[in-house]
Amino acid sequence: MPFIVFEGGEGSGKSTQGALLAGYLRGKGFPVLETREPGGTPLAEDIRKVFKSVPQSGDIPTPRTELLLVMAARSQHIEKTIRPALKRNEWIICDRFLDSSYIYQGFRGGLDKQEIDRVAAPVLGDLQPDLTFVLRVSSETAQSRVSARPGTELDRLDTELLKDASLHSAFEALTTSSTPYPDGRVPKRVLIDGNGPLETVQKRILDALRKHFGSIVQ
Repeated sequence: MPFIVFEGGEGSGKSTQGALLAGYLRGKGFPVLETREPGGTPLAEDIRKVFKSVPQSGDIPTPRTELLLVMAARSQHIEKTIRPALKRNEWIICDRFLDSSYIYQGFRGGLDKQEIDRVAAPVLGDLQPDLTFVLRVSSETAQSRVSARPGTELDRLDTELLKDASLHSAFEALTTSSTPYPDGRVPKRVLIDGNGPLETVQKRILDALRKHFGSIVQ
């Protein structure tokens, strides 16, 4: 079954739309696994806490340290969650994957793509998403959505992303430039306008899903 990834900045709606797509697919009778990165296994979730928090010491991880942490979590996630789900013929809906490393540790952190790919290559092997939805929203939309969340405390990366509008554009540029994965293959990415009501955005995603997968999701 397909491996589908949702990418985008904080407030883009990727997590919400991923959950809506999972519900839609379950309604069609498909088995669906919802997961996220960093995370997806108990150990990977522990790494996520380190990755996204500000230590009491103030010793914030460098971009290279971030990369190594997230790749360690990704290795565990792939081997313990994603590959077994693929063997069980489940649809996988994943909130973030390798493209987020290209944006956070590459574009934001200043690491070369070649360095990211060298670390990612043995972790991914031949694994590549069947389809990646990249949600693009205006900075104003992102800010208003995050502000409307009740009781949500932003971590250090979310806060940085909201302050830097260029990161939203970077996700779009990653898509339009046909950036390849470490093995040289370019994953299928679809840029989705994430502005507007949830139902409108969901329709855009479902239209793209049907175009890509055809009759199996009609």
